[in-house]
Amino acid sequence: STIRQLPTRTASLAFHVASSVEAAGDQPPAPLAPVLEIRPSARPVVVPLSPKRFKIQFTATEGTHDLLRRAQDLLRHQIPNGDVGEVMAKALRVLVRQLEKEKIAATDRPRGSRGSDPRSRHIPAEVKRTVWKRDGGTCGFVAPNGRRCEERTFLEFHHVMPYATGGKATVDNIELRCRAHNGYEAELHLGSTRAGWN
Repeated sequence: STIRQLPTRTASLAFHVASSVEAAGDQPPAPLAPVLEIRPSARPVVVPLSPKRFKIQFTATEGTHDLLRRAQDLLRHQIPNGDVGEVMAKALRVLVRQLEKEKIAATDRPRGSRGSDPRSRHIPAEVKRTVWKRDGGTCGFVAPNGRRCEERTFLEFHHVMPYATGGKATVDNIELRCRAHNGYEAELHLGSTRAGWN
């Protein structure tokens, strides 16, 4: 693993031909003049090196660099060579565990449900954990042709029977949806409901 400081902006040297014409008459073209061309920095790169190994390259701020160096220092007793890949893996495991706790109530010691008001819109932690595991952390929307959405980002807990029409926050009535399909199904239901009102 290597860490190197990049220049403030990526620059490359290009050349252009500068020519000038004076009022008194044509002059020969001026010699080639170097011009500094500023190009945007490269985007993050993920390249598979083998079935189980990847090269991950990204540009970090000074603050991120300092955090990485601090983590390496604190982990020397576990990772003596300070391998960046191992340090990042350890950091990401902590981050993912924290995010799963916040978003899907993940825990190593689940407690039984204390019960909730069936009229409440609140989805109990136990229901969130069960639904997430059952749906595999993926949108559960299935198209008419039988194809299931495979989106794993911007996931939301979706009431199959909408809360507005009496749908309860139970495992049987809650499914995962990506934001787009959650909105799509809500619009479908609201549309049919509005049609019934007319």
